[in-house]
Amino acid sequence: MHRRLTIAVEGCCHGQLDDIYRHLQQQQQRLNKTVDLLIICGDFQAVRNVADLETMSCPNKYKQVGGFYRYYTGERKAPIPTVFVGGNHEASNHMRELYYGGWVAPNIYYVGGSGVVKFGGLRIGGITGIFKDFDYAKGYYETPPFRGPGRASMHHVRSYEAFKMLQIRRPLDIVVSHDWPQYIERYGNTAELLRKKPFFEAEVNRGDLGSPVNALLLERLRPAWWFSAHMHVRFQAEVGSHESIFNEGWAGIPPYSSQRSESMCGSAAVADKPIAAANQDEIVMSALSDDDEDNSTTCEPPSRPRLALNLPPPKHSAVVEPSTESAVCDIANAEPDMTPKKVEVTAAETDTRPSNDSSLEQEVPEAADPKVPGRPTRFLALDKCLPRRQFLEIIEIEVPEGIPGEHPQLEYDAEWLAILRLCHPHMPLSELPFSPPAEAQLSEAASGIPLLPEAVLTREMDWVHSNVFNGGDRMFIPPNFMPMAPTPPPGTPDSASFGLAAQGADMWNRGRGRGRGNGRGRGRGGYAQTGQHSDVEWVGPRPYVIYPNPQTDELCKLLGIEDKLTQRRY
Repeated sequence: MHRRLTIAVEGCCHGQLDDIYRHLQQQQQRLNKTVDLLIICGDFQAVRNVADLETMSCPNKYKQVGGFYRYYTGERKAPIPTVFVGGNHEASNHMRELYYGGWVAPNIYYVGGSGVVKFGGLRIGGITGIFKDFDYAKGYYETPPFRGPGRASMHHVRSYEAFKMLQIRRPLDIVVSHDWPQYIERYGNTAELLRKKPFFEAEVNRGDLGSPVNALLLERLRPAWWFSAHMHVRFQAEVGSHESIFNEGWAGIPPYSSQRSESMCGSAAVADKPIAAANQDEIVMSALSDDDEDNSTTCEPPSRPRLALNLPPPKHSAVVEPSTESAVCDIANAEPDMTPKKVEVTAAETDTRPSNDSSLEQEVPEAADPKVPGRPTRFLALDKCLPRRQFLEIIEIEVPEGIPGEHPQLEYDAEWLAILRLCHPHMPLSELPFSPPAEAQLSEAASGIPLLPEAVLTREMDWVHSNVFNGGDRMFIPPNFMPMAPTPPPGTPDSASFGLAAQGADMWNRGRGRGRGNGRGRGRGGYAQTGQHSDVEWVGPRPYVIYPNPQTDELCKLLGIEDKLTQRRY
């Protein structure tokens, strides 16, 4: 027996929770559907106070407190269970307090630096941040007050997070990231993407649009769905079950590779991927409407081998703007060839406990490879929350029938908790490059990926089931949110900057524009919504930059590990 879960996916949030929930409720009424879960793909901006604003990596003139603090204080409550990953414009100190994941407000859950949770039979993985090659190998060296380069590097994904995600053996149904997987544009309508965003052409030609880390994870994990944001455009693609997107493995990502291969991916199947023709009848957003894009502030990255692609020139033909009445795409009004498909997830695919049932032997993939035979990965990227933008989409996914009458809730994932325990002793806390532990062997079957022994992972999963799940198969994530940081007084406008906007330029962008993944073409569109600020001063004592969170303490005690980030001596 199966049932359907209705999942809403949102692109970049930028602190616009009120608008997102309002649009979502309107669509539920219009479609006569109840959404079970909302997934937000980064730039969430869980800002509580002036200290959080100062830690957010963007120019001071764009900083606004936003409306999240009302959800933090309980003045408002999220009407739908919400899960999100971090992007590159976050209150990074707040995210650091919940490095292993946790509630940022009632009913709003942060996945963590990387993580896996379960919801109603779905396994949902996520990874926070964007790729920068000059920070990728480093450890978590940043310390309060998180000024200068350390403020920006806090949202750069680290190889330690990639290593943890690569240890996942059992299939995932959904993976959420902020940045796109590298090369994903070749598996969708590339010509139409360039028509919407013509300034992506150079990156597409070089083959460095998106994150190689996410491409490696997609190649390894092959979830049924992969959701992203960051590029501020809706884009859909599909990587077939027998197609390869990234074959270079762990050593294919700088700085672990001394040089890239001639094609940068080592796969003719990728390099020769045909460019899909544009659908001239499709209603799309005009690239010229992106009046907030700014290419002048970025530097040209180091030259890299050009990919063997003969891309058509970007098309600048006239397009039709969507109606201003709704900025939501959903099942009912998606493009004809983009209609969300139901994903069938069997119990054998979602169960994380080893089974002795011989009837399941043909359905469970080998432990060293989480790919589900015959199941492709559907990729969907969405825009930011603004009028006339395609920022919200609703899909339905079939999952195994649960306990009758049980309302889906977020649950811990046994395999992920086991991976946390295994990797914790190797967590890097300096700028020295992270190296996989000695017991991790490069897998020939998995394209040179360092994997910890399966027997060790199984042993840790047994420990989790015995000591965390108390011998059972599942454990709900406790609703143990507790506000720790001060917030503005009620009635503070969302546009309040607490005087930061008046300070003008600062040192926020030191170190930007260098290396891979410099975010060319996104410009200042990710920073703020209006550019209007309220002259409101912060009232009361100065907030601390870090507030050790009881949720993190409880999870660490549950797993028998130490909170190395917020409890260490600075």
